[in-house]
Amino acid sequence: MLLNKCLTVLLASLVIGTVSVSGGEVASKNAENKLIITDKIYSNIFVRKREEHKLVVKHLLLTEDYAKRFDLLKLALKEIIRVIQEDGENLRNNDLTEGSALPKNPELVDSLAQYLENTCFFGELVLHFPDMSYRILKGVDGWRDILIRALEYTRSFVNILDQKSLEMLGLLEQEIDEGKRTDSYVNPYRERANES
Repeated sequence: MLLNKCLTVLLASLVIGTVSVSGGEVASKNAENKLIITDKIYSNIFVRKREEHKLVVKHLLLTEDYAKRFDLLKLALKEIIRVIQEDGENLRNNDLTEGSALPKNPELVDSLAQYLENTCFFGELVLHFPDMSYRILKGVDGWRDILIRALEYTRSFVNILDQKSLEMLGLLEQEIDEGKRTDSYVNPYRERANES
């Protein structure tokens, strides 16, 4: 029960978390003495966030109770889609286009960070729990279009994303967009998900 509560709190904090710079990282400051997060700094933060995503997936895989796992996954997927919709709208309203440089406005940096991180987190969850995810997502209108757009936008930030995340997003694209699926596509996580 305690593990379940901790996992729920961790899921929520990952989905709605914001960018923070640890004391060991150096960032430049602008004229108003505000912290400016550079591509390199955020790229390092992004990699750490992705490691946290993988820990959540590992915990979900270890959750033996199907109903608990289903409920946690449902909570996460619906919240991720909500965050992607809201932050995507904020990015579009501020003309932050695909592959743009990291914005100077801290609010936009947070929106971009949440958008990129949640798109990747969604990918981890869908790839590791495909059958359960599709069962949940069939009740969410337009989820596939939202995520295909998010996927394309996220993949354009090659200066921020690490190679493993780009590869995972390539798998996600084939998983959720049958038009992009190659004949040799295999979800490498599907078998492990079925064993759990």
